[in-house]
Amino acid sequence: MGHIRELTPQQRAALVAMVTAASLLFSSLTSIIVALPVIQRELGLDSSELHWVVVAALLPVTAFAVVSGRLGDIVGRRKVLLLGIVVFGIGSALCAIAPDGTFLVAARAVQGLGVALAVPLAVANLTASLPEHSHGWAVGVQTAGTTLFGILVPLGIALLVQFASWRWAFAAAVPATVLVLALTRHALVESRAAEPGSLDVLGAVLIATGLTLVVLAFERSSEWGYVHYGTLLALIAGVALLSAFVRVELRAAQPLLDLRYLLLPTVSRPMAALALLQCAGLTLVVYGMLYFQHVLDFSVFHASLLVMATSLGTLGISAYAGQLTDRGRGVQLIATGLALTGCTLLWLALGVEARHGLLLLPALMIFGLAPPLVYPSATMVVMTSLPGSARGVGASLSVQARQLGASLGLALTNLLFTAVEWGRRNALVHPSATDLTVEEQAALDDVLTQGRAGSQLLAQLPDDVAQDRVRTAADDAFTTAFEVTLLTLGCLVLLGTALMVGALAVRRRRTGGHRLS
Repeated sequence: MGHIRELTPQQRAALVAMVTAASLLFSSLTSIIVALPVIQRELGLDSSELHWVVVAALLPVTAFAVVSGRLGDIVGRRKVLLLGIVVFGIGSALCAIAPDGTFLVAARAVQGLGVALAVPLAVANLTASLPEHSHGWAVGVQTAGTTLFGILVPLGIALLVQFASWRWAFAAAVPATVLVLALTRHALVESRAAEPGSLDVLGAVLIATGLTLVVLAFERSSEWGYVHYGTLLALIAGVALLSAFVRVELRAAQPLLDLRYLLLPTVSRPMAALALLQCAGLTLVVYGMLYFQHVLDFSVFHASLLVMATSLGTLGISAYAGQLTDRGRGVQLIATGLALTGCTLLWLALGVEARHGLLLLPALMIFGLAPPLVYPSATMVVMTSLPGSARGVGASLSVQARQLGASLGLALTNLLFTAVEWGRRNALVHPSATDLTVEEQAALDDVLTQGRAGSQLLAQLPDDVAQDRVRTAADDAFTTAFEVTLLTLGCLVLLGTALMVGALAVRRRRTGGHRLS
């Protein structure tokens, strides 16, 4: 509360506006998941189209985060933020009136573009509006607000879906956007780089297109297969464009992204920490929800309560962790958060085999202590490692790291999970199941969720393969895959912790024991 009392009314208004803006925008990316079954029934979407209702909003954030940060540094961080909020509102309105799946996916992409433009600048404008000694605390408050919205918004959407229509979930975002727009216009003053320069358009096109193709390749690989020509073509093209981006940036007089920033340990390692934690958190939520519902037979409500335990720590200690970051403890907090994450992932990996959800509750709650330690501190370490003229780029790099962890990281864990699940399941059912195509394997996965495609495929299996045996195999295979995925992630995160601690020890020796930030 001490920080709040120190702020002027204008600064408090800026804090409220930026916390509200970031919370609204971030929550829009995935909260609609609770309404997907109803959307699928009403619009007649297949599973692939339904998947793109979520992915279409995530892709622009991954592709354009750095572009929006640089654009804000050049033309004005307040101006680009306001543009992003307006684009988000337009996308929300289009989603509410979508007549079919294609229109809805396109409208979600517009929403995602608005988020990509606005969210990095919400962080940059927040720190630009407040005293330097309270930047970490403010980012911690923003993290807590985003988490709170992430809990409440899905519950609100569930109520709207149950008592009205899924369209109201998008329509309600329009007046909320107008409110955030008004708050932002009133609370913020314009800021930009002292010598803004010009936008590297070629670099912007290369990085946006390259990242989109790489993420697209990983996203579609679950349906096409990892050796499908479409997957390989998108991946090769994306890597080629990103390689061209690197060459262009090295030669540009005013690059979109000064690649020397990424060579700084105080930039690259916090970004890796953000990506690892985002990947671990999403993997745990996505597969944990399925595990609790379809292996342990919990209801959606009880499964949601268990998963919600991973958010409690963020609400409680984000602001305090931000204060410690302001006092120069950022690197220590990142290392502590990563260590907690790695240890609890190993704990959860050992616990899922027991198939007792309540025994996992303590680990889930401890896992929830990691995000408030890592997110605010890593964000501020990255931003303070760059010159003040690159404030927008610094915020964008933090957002970009989290989105890459979400999209690429989740795709890679899905590759591991699917390989283990299919291998284990095929070893338990009739040998003929090993001859199934990628499409048939995906259909068989529906057995776990009692899907119609899975039931139809079961009926086509040889007579000596009983349906209950396949369902038991599906449960066992899912549990084994979940366990292996958590073990692998836990080891990777602990390796990241070791690297962070090593960097901390080196910096202590070089600085003679002075505080680090």
